[in-house]
Amino acid sequence: MFKIFKKKKKVAVFDAKVAINVLRDLTKLLDELGIPSWLTDGTLLGFYREANFIGHDKDMDIGVFISDFKDELFDKLEENGWKIVRALGSKDQGLELTLRKDLHNIDIFFFYEDDDCYWHAAWQGQKIDGKRYRKMIKYSYHKFQLIKAQFLDSDFNVPLDTEKYIVTKYGKDWRTPVKDWDWAFGPSNAEATDIIVPEIKKRKR
Repeated sequence: MFKIFKKKKKVAVFDAKVAINVLRDLTKLLDELGIPSWLTDGTLLGFYREANFIGHDKDMDIGVFISDFKDELFDKLEENGWKIVRALGSKDQGLELTLRKDLHNIDIFFFYEDDDCYWHAAWQGQKIDGKRYRKMIKYSYHKFQLIKAQFLDSDFNVPLDTEKYIVTKYGKDWRTPVKDWDWAFGPSNAEATDIIVPEIKKRKR
């Protein structure tokens, strides 16, 4: 069973030089496991709009199809120095991982196929009767293909119609930076659900 490490204070400075190495390291590991990944969310927006990480971003985001999930993933991550900060949802429903290496975090959003779309989940913390829960928010995209693209002198996968993907998430005003972004319901494709699960306490290191 993988360990979940207690989350430390946020990194004061997001170092782009370190971040791109961390991002490259993770995508290489996933490739070796036969798990294709692609830039998504804020990392994809930075790639497309600024040809860099977004200046006020504090982590990175990649997408992975749940159909490519491998049972040995968690063991391989830990063997290669990755700390699993949190695991939300499940393989069957809305899996989301936050990983850390060299003081930089990467969120992995697992995408599920549903008729003519792909969707992933994020889990918003809530308190009900004094107890902590997580409520699932669903984000859907029209089906897409992946292509290789260069980002900060490294090759990564991105959606073929990158702008369509970004408009789906950030709306027609995606070119205008928003510093105080509502990660949960700021996205144009955010859909509230009634799926609520108890929050699992993190193990102490």
